[in-house]
Amino acid sequence: MALPVPPSDEFPMPLRARFLAPLAVAAWPAFATVDVAGLDRAADPCADFDAFANRRWQETTTIPPDRAVWGTFSTIEQRNTAILERLLAEGAKRNPWPAGSNRHKIVAYYASGMDREAIEKAGLAPLRPVLADIDALADAKGLPALLARLHATGIPGGFSLTIRQDAKDSRRYLVHLGQSGLGLPDRDYYFRDDPRSVEQRQHYEALQATLLELAGDGRKAALVQAGAALGIERDLARAQMTIVERRDPEKTYNLRRPADLAREAPGFDWAAYLEAAGAKGVAEVVVAQPAYLAAFAKLAADRPVAQWKAYLRWHALNAAAPKLPRAFEEAHFAFHQKRLLGLAEAPPRNRYVIESIGGRRGQEPLGHALGELFVAEAFPPEAKSRALELVGHVKAALRDRLLALDWMEDATRRAALDKLERMSVKIGYPDRWRDFSTADVGDKPFVANWLAANAFEFRRQLSHLGKPVDRDAWWMSPHIVNAYYGSRLNEIVFPAGILQPPFFDPKADDAANFGAIGMVIGHEITHGFDDSGRRFDAEGNLREWWTPADQKRYRERAEALVTQYDAFPGVDGLKVNGRLTLGENIADLGGLRIAYLGLQRALGDTPRKAVDGFTPEQRFFLSFAQSWRSRMRPEQERLRLLTDSHSPPRYRVKGPLAHLPEFAKAFACPPGGLLRAAGDRVSIW
Repeated sequence: MALPVPPSDEFPMPLRARFLAPLAVAAWPAFATVDVAGLDRAADPCADFDAFANRRWQETTTIPPDRAVWGTFSTIEQRNTAILERLLAEGAKRNPWPAGSNRHKIVAYYASGMDREAIEKAGLAPLRPVLADIDALADAKGLPALLARLHATGIPGGFSLTIRQDAKDSRRYLVHLGQSGLGLPDRDYYFRDDPRSVEQRQHYEALQATLLELAGDGRKAALVQAGAALGIERDLARAQMTIVERRDPEKTYNLRRPADLAREAPGFDWAAYLEAAGAKGVAEVVVAQPAYLAAFAKLAADRPVAQWKAYLRWHALNAAAPKLPRAFEEAHFAFHQKRLLGLAEAPPRNRYVIESIGGRRGQEPLGHALGELFVAEAFPPEAKSRALELVGHVKAALRDRLLALDWMEDATRRAALDKLERMSVKIGYPDRWRDFSTADVGDKPFVANWLAANAFEFRRQLSHLGKPVDRDAWWMSPHIVNAYYGSRLNEIVFPAGILQPPFFDPKADDAANFGAIGMVIGHEITHGFDDSGRRFDAEGNLREWWTPADQKRYRERAEALVTQYDAFPGVDGLKVNGRLTLGENIADLGGLRIAYLGLQRALGDTPRKAVDGFTPEQRFFLSFAQSWRSRMRPEQERLRLLTDSHSPPRYRVKGPLAHLPEFAKAFACPPGGLLRAAGDRVSIW
């Protein structure tokens, strides 16, 4: 969500795309059900099931002007955000909680973001220490320590440092260094030569100059600095792995000693950087892209220090702009949301502030404090127990499938069953809330709170080094409408934010729940066995546990999906990238199948009673299709097609159904139509 974030070796595999625009006001269903009134009965479900389930809704729904996409997920996000808005606004009036408590800090943070007058009055003052630190850079020798200080406060530049589990020894945390430092959505944005891409780069450089000028540079100097900043970004982009290459966990796992870095990537003092960042003395680091770090280090040594200062000033201003006075905010919006996403209007301030604090991915430093507020208000105990029941049925369905697969040898089957059995399940919220007592957030300007929150999170991550892995930790805040599979913990996680109507309701019938949230559950379970997740074992370690013959058979089935999705057309003559979206497409196909089988387990021998004229099996598929209903601006779809590992929603319906005879049986479809011929169907899980 937020700005485009491409798939990365840096993060677990989430359920859905990350590029949603801010929320708009609209009604949402009060409970989970199938929208029978919204069906287009003139459409043939066997030929175009998405049209049958969703076209009437699509034709009567307008995308709000402050959003790039609107759909089922949006209705839940809207409700969740409205709950948080009310709680934070009420708290801001008096902030009755003890100073230093999580709730006191989060309310103070929110109040600072809502105080537009104070933001205007403070101007650039809260960011001046950061800008002065950049301006004081005298030579290339000072760059490592400066980058460490910037990274520690959330200012991007050059490369990234994160603390994650070792992919090949999931019992320990290691420093991970990876490619970063671009302001456009992906490396290829710097090199495409079609008219739209050229125009976007021109507007991007204009934004760079505008923010630098607003920060006090003269117009001529701002233009020169913008050109220097863009030049460094272009050289960095040229050295980066492609978005598809980054999906390979072996390619992005390169264990190094700091001394190796000094030899392989000379020109930048890596030991000085690690010491300044707080990671002095680490014996090993994981380098995601060695060639990139070598190219960065050469640039660090060769480029004039004035160009590096321009580049870093730009990134500091770009990162902080939405939290600065209105002129900075509006310039940032005009490019990042209006031009890239197609928004006609800026989002309401309160929603933006909540997203700044909690993130659209739920990964902002104080996101879990928002989650704590949300869960107390919106997630009853019965929801958790019902969700666990659904997970049990879907996991059991995959267990049955594994036992019956005719293409898998017994050695691989036993390991797969072990991995499934040991896959942990997290529902709703963590058992232990994070402690924000050392976060220096409170009654201060919005930008100052943002910098302090980032510094807290950087310290928190560094504190993991040398300690046992916390297998109870949550990567995502509980208020977020999403779910994920974490390969290094072998876990599936379903925040309270997605366990809400109309997606999930503990009082809803099985068909509605299994079709919507059940498919999500199946999707995340299947991520443990997609083309990337399958390479991690039951302990979360990257190792080869498949027999050679099974690897070959798996790849053959996966390649058929690549071919299928490569043919799906999108806007501007673009097509779905079947290789980029492969993991999500495998998870959609496997997730839908085992969710359906989970429904059959739950229904058992009970009579199949029709509701509104549809059998439970038909309602399952309708609930599934309607969970992916959406309308999207062309700019948003273009961005997704170029950078997102998820297929557009209409193909998340059409793609999997083409391989499921269970669907054709449910709707009595004749040969042909959506369902592929038997020899062309893909069956993996």
